[in-house]
Amino acid sequence: MNLWHSRAVVGIWALVFTFGVIQAATWAMDRSVVQHPSGIIQMIAAWLVVLTLAVVSTRRIGGLARTISQHEHARTATLDQVEQLEMSNAILQILSRSVDVPLAFQALAQRIVPLVPCDRVGLALLSDNGQEFQTYTARVSQDERRARPRPDVVFKTERTALGTVVRSREPLLIDDTSVGAADFLDINVLYSSGLSSALILPLVAKGRAVGTLNVVSRQPSAFRQEHIDVLMPIAEIFAVAYVAQQLQIAVGKYQTMETMAELTLSIAADINSALQTIIGHCDLLERGYPDPDLQRDLATVVRQAQRIAELLERMRAASQDRLKEVAAAVNQGGIPSSPEAYGGTEMS
Repeated sequence: MNLWHSRAVVGIWALVFTFGVIQAATWAMDRSVVQHPSGIIQMIAAWLVVLTLAVVSTRRIGGLARTISQHEHARTATLDQVEQLEMSNAILQILSRSVDVPLAFQALAQRIVPLVPCDRVGLALLSDNGQEFQTYTARVSQDERRARPRPDVVFKTERTALGTVVRSREPLLIDDTSVGAADFLDINVLYSSGLSSALILPLVAKGRAVGTLNVVSRQPSAFRQEHIDVLMPIAEIFAVAYVAQQLQIAVGKYQTMETMAELTLSIAADINSALQTIIGHCDLLERGYPDPDLQRDLATVVRQAQRIAELLERMRAASQDRLKEVAAAVNQGGIPSSPEAYGGTEMS
C-alpha cells in the first residue's frame, strides 16, 4: 500500500515537472509570450491551477491510501480473529471427543504452528501435590511426531521457569536460553537441546494455575507479544479442559467409593445381624445348660462375635470417612450433586 501511494504521488509531481519543462521550452522558442503582461498573468494562473490540482490530488491520494490501509488492517485483524476462533473450535471439538488432555494436546500441536511458528510445543501439568510438573512435548515436524504423547521429564517447581510462571501467573518470554540456563533447570535442558528461545504461558482455571503451555524455537528472539495474545485463549481452554479432566477423575473416585461404601454397609449390616443372632443363641444356651465347660466355650464364641462386630463397625466408619473426603473434593470442584444444583450453579 505504501508503494502504491508513493508511486501515485511521484507520478503526479512528475507530470507537473513535465509540464514545467514543456512550458520552459515554449518560452525558449517564443519569448513574445513573456513580454506581454497578459501572457505573464495567464502563465501564473496556469501554474497556480496546476500546483493546486497537484497538491489536492496528492492529499486526496494520501487520504485514500490511509483509508485503504485502515481497511486492510481491519481485514487482517478479522482474519486473525477468525483463525483464533477456528483454533478454539478445533480445541473444543477434540476435547469433546476425549477427556485425555495430553492426547488432545498432541492432536492440536500441529494447529498451533501456523499461528505461532516454532519447533516444538510443550505442555507441563502440575501434580496433585503441587510440587512437580509432568511435561509432554509435541514435535511439530512430521518425521518427529509421535502417535501418542508420553511423559518426557519431571521437573520440580523450584528452580524452574515453569514454576516461576505458575507462581506469577504471567507469561514469560525468553529470547536467549543461554542467559537463564544457569538459573533454571528446564531452560538448561532447552539450551542443551539446541533450542534458543521460548515462550511459557500459565494454564489458569478458576483462579488456580494447573500448568503451562510452552512453545520453543531454535531461532533466538523468535516470539513477541503478539504471539502471547494468540496463545493465551488456547492456554485458557487447555486449563479448563485439564481441570475438567481432574474433576471427572474425582467424580469417578466418588462414584466408586460410594458404591463400595454402600456395599460395605450392606454386608456389615447382614453380618452384624447374623452375629447378634449367634450371641442371642449363646446366651440362651448358657442359661439352659449350666455346664461350666459349655459356658466357657459359649463365652469364647460371644467374645469373638463381639470382636467381629467391632471390626465391622470400624470398617463402616472408615468407609464413611473416605466417602466424605471424596465428596468434599467433588464439592470443592463445584460439581453439582443433584439436578436442582444445576439450576443454581452459575457458569464461570
